Amino acid sequence: MALRLIGYWRNDQHPEYPDPHDLVDATWDEDDRSVVAGYLDAGTHLRHMMGLSPCRLCGQPNGASEYTDGVLVWPQGLSHYIEDHGVRLPRAIEDYVLDRVARLEATPVSEDWWLAGGAQDAEPLAPLERLVWNGNAQLAQQPGRRFPGLFVQGDTLSLHVDGPRSAQLLRWYEQMMADAGFDHLPYSR
Repeated sequence: MALRLIGYWRNDQHPEYPDPHDLVDATWDEDDRSVVAGYLDAGTHLRHMMGLSPCRLCGQPNGASEYTDGVLVWPQGLSHYIEDHGVRLPRAIEDYVLDRVARLEATPVSEDWWLAGGAQDAEPLAPLERLVWNGNAQLAQQPGRRFPGLFVQGDTLSLHVDGPRSAQLLRWYEQMMADAGFDHLPYSR
């Protein structure tokens, strides 16, 4: 699955990119703006570029790296636009970030695994990786498993689990396996 690029602005090479001037929103809730900027600042370093990128609004040097969270990829200085200039990213990105932060903050923290020597276990720490997404169905790979699994939203599953439409689940799985580059299915020889 490709990372989704955000936070790059219109320039001579990319006139189709948005202009940050058009995204300034002085009415944006300050707390939400701070959470989004903090999330972007805390991303995982993906790669370093040659030279500093200037801010398109004030000209200040604005970083030379890209960050990611495993879903999105953005330039290091994106949080500067948000914090210092009130540039508001599209609602889908804002909602995604606020939801991720809220879920992390609501997740209980346990020291049991650490204290019991769990860090020595061979159990993988990596989460499921979504390989292909198609509406209410997705193909996801669990670490340590040979084949990915098909995950289907409950309402969609209830429409397909019995009767003539149940074969659609199998067709989705086979198509998504092919889209993800798997030549061999778990039930084929």
